Order: sequence, then C-alpha cells, then structure tokens
Amino acid sequence: PEGGMFVWVTLPEGADATELLARSVKEARVAFVPGNAFYADGTGRNTLRLSFTLANRRAVTEGIPRLAALLKS
Repeated sequence: PEGGMFVWVTLPEGADATELLARSVKEARVAFVPGNAFYADGTGRNTLRLSFTLANRRAVTEGIPRLAALLKS
C-alpha cells in the first residue's frame, strides 16, 4: 500500500476471525486484529485488520501469501 497503516479484510460470511487468529499465528506466522473489536454492536466477526506500520516490505510480501494459503485451506 502507498499510504495508511492498516488493511481491512472482509472474509466470507460465516468466517470467524477470532477463531482464525490462533491458527494464523501458529501456522502462517501472521498476526492480525479480529475486526469485531471495532464494531460497537459486536458484529464484524468475519473481518480483520492487518497492520503494516512495523513490517518491512519483505515481511508483507511473504506474509500475505501465507495468510491466503491458510484462508484457502
């Protein structure tokens, strides 16, 4: 990304980013913030926020495919 600090991701309906987080950290070595933390009404369970402020370009270009592979599995 050219600007900003975060990328917002919407997963398919029924997906739960909170449940996915532990697997993502363990298997893909990618951490994120489950999106429901940003919804006052507790919805948004199928969303997540990726931060790239502290990650270098290599970490981002390697991490995104690992996260994508996990999501496809």
